[in-house]
Amino acid sequence: MEEYHSENMTINKKRMRATQACILCRKKKIKCDGTKPFCLHCQESNLECEYTESKKRGPRKGYVQVLEDRLAQLEKMLVVSDKKGIQSTEYDDLPDPEIVTHLIDLFFRYINSVFPFVHRGRLKQSIVDKTVSKPLLWSVMATAARFSDHPSIKTDPPYLASEKFALKANSLINASLLEPTLPNIQFWGIMSCLEYGSASGSKAWIYGGIAVRLCQELGINKEEVLKTPIKAPDGSTDYLGMALRRRIFWSCFCIDKFSSTSTDRPQGFEIGDYDVRMPTITESRLIRDSLQAYTVDRVLIDDDPLMGTIDYYLSILEIFGEISKYMSRVKTDSTAVIWPPIKEHGDLHKKIRQWAINLPEIYRYTPANVSMYRKAASENYLNFWLCSHAIYCAGMLALHRGSLAYGDLSACELSFGTYERMQESIVLCKEHVDIAMDVFSKLRDFCDCNVLPYMGYSAYIFLTALMTSTFSSDSASYSRSNTGLIILYDTIKLLCPYWKMGDRLTAATQDMLKAHSKLYDVRDQEKSKRQNEYTNNQFTQLKKTNSSPEITSSSASTEGTMLFSQTASSTTSEVPFPTTFMSNGMQAYAYNQPQSLDMSNSGIDFGSSDFLYDSALFGQMILDTSRPAQATNNLFGYYSSAPTSSTAPHPVAAPLYQQSPYSFSHQQ
Repeated sequence: MEEYHSENMTINKKRMRATQACILCRKKKIKCDGTKPFCLHCQESNLECEYTESKKRGPRKGYVQVLEDRLAQLEKMLVVSDKKGIQSTEYDDLPDPEIVTHLIDLFFRYINSVFPFVHRGRLKQSIVDKTVSKPLLWSVMATAARFSDHPSIKTDPPYLASEKFALKANSLINASLLEPTLPNIQFWGIMSCLEYGSASGSKAWIYGGIAVRLCQELGINKEEVLKTPIKAPDGSTDYLGMALRRRIFWSCFCIDKFSSTSTDRPQGFEIGDYDVRMPTITESRLIRDSLQAYTVDRVLIDDDPLMGTIDYYLSILEIFGEISKYMSRVKTDSTAVIWPPIKEHGDLHKKIRQWAINLPEIYRYTPANVSMYRKAASENYLNFWLCSHAIYCAGMLALHRGSLAYGDLSACELSFGTYERMQESIVLCKEHVDIAMDVFSKLRDFCDCNVLPYMGYSAYIFLTALMTSTFSSDSASYSRSNTGLIILYDTIKLLCPYWKMGDRLTAATQDMLKAHSKLYDVRDQEKSKRQNEYTNNQFTQLKKTNSSPEITSSSASTEGTMLFSQTASSTTSEVPFPTTFMSNGMQAYAYNQPQSLDMSNSGIDFGSSDFLYDSALFGQMILDTSRPAQATNNLFGYYSSAPTSSTAPHPVAAPLYQQSPYSFSHQQ
């Protein structure tokens, strides 16, 4: 057998032929058997047989490129395979797709309707494509979980359902989230809203500030950047993406104003830092979500008559931010009555008053419009419209409520002009409290849990005004103020199940209601007694100090308007601050207690300038309960407002404010 194989291999060797013809056969174009070193034809013809040098055949044309393309494809497949492995690990900790979709839909119904950070269709598609920002997705679910009635999510109270999702969202915070990208801006903006509702004012402000800085770094606070086209994969212009990018900026703007003004912290966006135009109705239609196309009665509508109200909502919030910034600088002085309290007061009043004047008739707050929009507008835009009027009234009150501390003073106790200006401000306060109470009653009746926690600060501003003696000077006004407190309490109570800060604010409001009934149930007797005592004391002091120089309008214009006292001089007159009715007991209130805020024995003087001007008090009571109190000389034991001059650096004899054109009572 071995011999057979050996012989066979030898025969096969002898029969081996070249794969090419010899030179001679090729020239003659005859068949060559290719045998080497001599082909059969050359042997028979006794000719020299030559072959050209054999070269290794290369790949056919284009084959290398095919191999390179194939290699790249294989590498891509490997990368995708690796990514799928990573993503499958990353997405393993997500809830079931049914839960994820459920929470996204809730987010768009209750949160994104006010702050349009994301687009529902694109968010869901990014989940399918596994390109979604994981921190962003968890922040969306964390914010929405409180509104869920799903058996595996629902808790009591509902806001606790968000905690496990929020814990996961916070665990994903790392350095990559500080890169200036739209998903990162969306994440920080939503997290700021989440922390605000969770009664963490510090985190809300910090997270909102990060969103502001990323907006500025990315340049979307500039119109030049926002009008730059976004190209879709097919080369067309992505108008939806451009509209969403603009809304992301304005949503960050809103969150910055809310988180800053209610905690007495610096605002991230100052006027001049941005030149972004307002969203158009066309853009609003483009990003409109089907979940937000229902009236309060759950009737589907094709078009929304209140889409154009967004411009006015954003502009009044901008003005409110300016008012909060300047009014937080007012420093109270118990020895002087200064009105207006800051030099910017007149300009701010003109600006907010002009907002009301410029409102088109269709956007004014009138009974006819309220009735019409309840049926014709979506709950989403109805909420915007009502909130814009609530913020307007809150801004007007924040500007003028300091006058309520002097509501018991008469014309003879103030220098020329000051009493008139003071009374005009008091009238404005009363007028806008009346309007606001009607607005808040509509928010309560129409919007239910769609009211976001940010409106709690506006409600608090009205609470402070209604607690003053000006709104309870007689039994009729006391009854009206008590009704107003109940309206605010009922509206704030809507926040209670869904937002932790709403829980705290509800408790504080309830305590104010109790304190109000105790403070003013004997208001008439106390007022009469105080007035008699005060008048007698003044006559006694004037008799003893008959030689004291009279304060002229000239001295008043430079030093502020002062009250007479036993120690009066030619430049400064001092008197103990007008006595106001205080609750029994003088113990300081501990605001860091999470339980009910018992104010009935707190010793807080609700009619004092300290209380009315303390712009930080809301944040300390509701949002910053873990923040330690600072040792100050103010009434509440917390840090005081930024120091300013104790006297008015401007002429006190300013023109009287004209009658406000914005009067709900006149339109009824």
